Amino acid sequence: MQTAVKQNYHAETEADINKLINLKLNASYTYLALGMYFDRDDVALPHFSCFFLERSMKEREQAEKLLEYQNTRGGRILLQTISKPSKEDWSGGLAALTFSLEYQKSLNTRILEVHHRANGHNDPHLCDYLEREFLVDSHDTIKKLGDYVGSLTRLAASDPHGSMGEYLFDRHTL
Repeated sequence: MQTAVKQNYHAETEADINKLINLKLNASYTYLALGMYFDRDDVALPHFSCFFLERSMKEREQAEKLLEYQNTRGGRILLQTISKPSKEDWSGGLAALTFSLEYQKSLNTRILEVHHRANGHNDPHLCDYLEREFLVDSHDTIKKLGDYVGSLTRLAASDPHGSMGEYLFDRHTL
């Protein structure tokens, strides 16, 4: 049954929004796992933990925005199972930041694909919404993660053990 408010909202873009919701919830879950990893007593890098927990909250908030958008446009929400993160143990902050950078790039690519499809279906409302609410934040996050990876790579390379550089990065950068 079609809702009364649904207009110019193609079934493919509606399905894309549902997939994007699931990706955002998976991202939130993954960043939550990362935050908790750095909070462990044998890792104890509190600023890394806070950084990833904040990313988790941001991804969850974005998923909630997409849920609200789906309802606003008259779409149907179809939630999927959230799978566990692909990794549970990290060799350190640099590995986690590098993973996060690639992960964020893949999320950004998916948002761009949804934007492209919405544009193809002549849905300027969805295009504008994605640009306003997601693409700017996504690009800013990619830039920040790239900067962090570059800084931590240089710090770790200057220290033969690497862990002091990671500790200093945790204390003074994050």
